[in-house]
Amino acid sequence: MVEENIILRIKSKLDDLSKAEKKIGEYILQHSVETVNYNTSELAEKAGVSPATIVRFCRSIGLSGFSQLKIQLYADSSGVAENLYTDITPNEEVTLIAEKLALRFNQSISQTANHLDTNRIEEIAKLLDHCSVIYVYGLGASHVVAEDFTQKFSRIGKPVVNTLDHHLLVSSLINAHEQSLFVAISNSGETNEVIKLTQVAKQRGIHTVGISQNENSTLVKLVDYPVIHHGGEAVMLRSAATTSLISQLFVVDVLYYAYVNRNSKEILNMLKDSKINIQSLFRKENG
Repeated sequence: MVEENIILRIKSKLDDLSKAEKKIGEYILQHSVETVNYNTSELAEKAGVSPATIVRFCRSIGLSGFSQLKIQLYADSSGVAENLYTDITPNEEVTLIAEKLALRFNQSISQTANHLDTNRIEEIAKLLDHCSVIYVYGLGASHVVAEDFTQKFSRIGKPVVNTLDHHLLVSSLINAHEQSLFVAISNSGETNEVIKLTQVAKQRGIHTVGISQNENSTLVKLVDYPVIHHGGEAVMLRSAATTSLISQLFVVDVLYYAYVNRNSKEILNMLKDSKINIQSLFRKENG
């Protein structure tokens, strides 16, 4: 398992906690160093909750108990400047911006890797073997991920249809073969165009995959194969959009390599032939 930073894990889960658990989370974020020295009763008193709520809080953030929380708080606070956990603010030095983003990127990928449903990834990779065409759609930052998906799978011989024109994509989906696959990408899982296109694909009997951060979203509940990623809490300067993008790209990479692994010999030969032909083509043009 990849180690997650406990401070950023608490921040990313705050909105999902109960009111009492949220009070604990907020207290720990403001007093992480002091919390290491408290017992359960002392922390409960400081945060204004019951000791039982401390136990529930630990389980809600994926820990076995308060002892594990203290161990991770101690490990993560050792040698790490507290201001690295804060949002990017105006007039910061580039060095500090880079450190903060690196910390958030590592956290987002760690969370995604630790919670990714690998069985679901294997199911989708197996499904790709029998797909005649893959349709993929993402809007805004998610379109960058759709482009990355298209580039990766196209170069190994999978036909991929990817366009920002959702009207054109609707026409393609209506006439698509049932052996096709539609991959919908939306961080929120509530993007209107993504939902409408997914509904069309479902009506046509096409298999659907949804990549989203929100496991309770409309998209996740609608698709046949939901894939959940993680990626930082929302902040003023949109670092969450940046980290969620990194997490989505990571999911596409995992899916890509899972598929390649199933067909490694054939795909490696294909990539080798492709490289030789491209090099030969450009040598002729330059000659």
